[in-house]
Amino acid sequence: MPVNYITLTSQVTTLGENAKTRQAEFTRKLAQCREALVANDQELIALQRRVEEAVAQNKGLRCAVPLQEPLSTRVSASLPAPACTILSADGSQINPDPHDEVLFGLVNLGLFRIQPGSGEVPREEIITDLLYDEQLHPGSGLSTDDLVALLRDVRERQALVRAAANETQPLITLTDGQLELFHQPSEDPLAKELFEDYLDSLNELALAGVITAGYVSRPRANLVVNLLELITPRDDKSGEHPFAGITDMTLYEELLSSGERSAIFRLQSSSSARYEGRKALHFFYLNVGTPERAAFARVEIPLWVAENPGAVAMLQSVLVEQARHSGSYPYPYPLLRAHEIAVVQMPDRQQVMIMIENELLRRGFPPGRKSEKLFNKGYGDRKRQGT
Repeated sequence: MPVNYITLTSQVTTLGENAKTRQAEFTRKLAQCREALVANDQELIALQRRVEEAVAQNKGLRCAVPLQEPLSTRVSASLPAPACTILSADGSQINPDPHDEVLFGLVNLGLFRIQPGSGEVPREEIITDLLYDEQLHPGSGLSTDDLVALLRDVRERQALVRAAANETQPLITLTDGQLELFHQPSEDPLAKELFEDYLDSLNELALAGVITAGYVSRPRANLVVNLLELITPRDDKSGEHPFAGITDMTLYEELLSSGERSAIFRLQSSSSARYEGRKALHFFYLNVGTPERAAFARVEIPLWVAENPGAVAMLQSVLVEQARHSGSYPYPYPLLRAHEIAVVQMPDRQQVMIMIENELLRRGFPPGRKSEKLFNKGYGDRKRQGT
């Protein structure tokens, strides 16, 4: 028996019994949060100052910072989207497992190019990098899984830079997920080196005038909610965040109609200072869905895009239009294709391992073996992939 269903049944029953109470509390908090948004809709300077004060007390504060648009801003997409070239990149990886016969890692990138409406056939490219030996033992404190994930993120951006060099404007580059590197800030030497490579890639895209963005589907962040909490009194007795459990997506669900974006905000986080000048990270929320089915995303953009209204308008229109090409679950088609190209399946992993073992055997090295732990668990060939 995989779980104790007798114990679990009572816990599920309790969950159900408390559902009505939790929903009522959630509804109350959401209403208060929306009231705070309306009440401070035009108080942009005051909110900016409040964030500055809060950051002085808490350098790790993560929240939205309003710029020039009211908090309740709604901007419709202009369709059809203007002609442009779209490059999208997504990455998948094999994390090294010390219990396997061979210690190796792999980063697999999918690059997709499309010119909507041009009649030109879309192009695909797969870029595969095998990681082994010193690449998996950098002599630093960075864990192996984190290293592979960081390499994947950096190489996605580098692949877009190389591909963009052969394109003409207007050009949009897209990646799945946030522009802010998840593993930053870090004082690990290798992480710092890779982060500088990442910033160099952003600089190249900025110099080329490329409209670049990170697309976060169904975001769970509470950046705008955290901003509103800064000007909302807390319960001194409980110390609880007044809007705990409310996300930005729930805040904007009833505000943004199909194709509409929110105001543009600057991202305040512990790594903000590392994205200097025109690389400063910004974002807006976007409903790429249809009137029948909403689909929300947070779109992260650097300052050189955020400060260009024409670039923002083109990006919004392209994302909305391309998301509707994905059927009943709206998601930008170029990102979907990049993921499909990049994803590594279990048979791929096994085939790579066989290739490495055969090559080592051909050169006189004996084959390895699974660890005793993996062998006795009996599922060494069915491990879940990190993608």
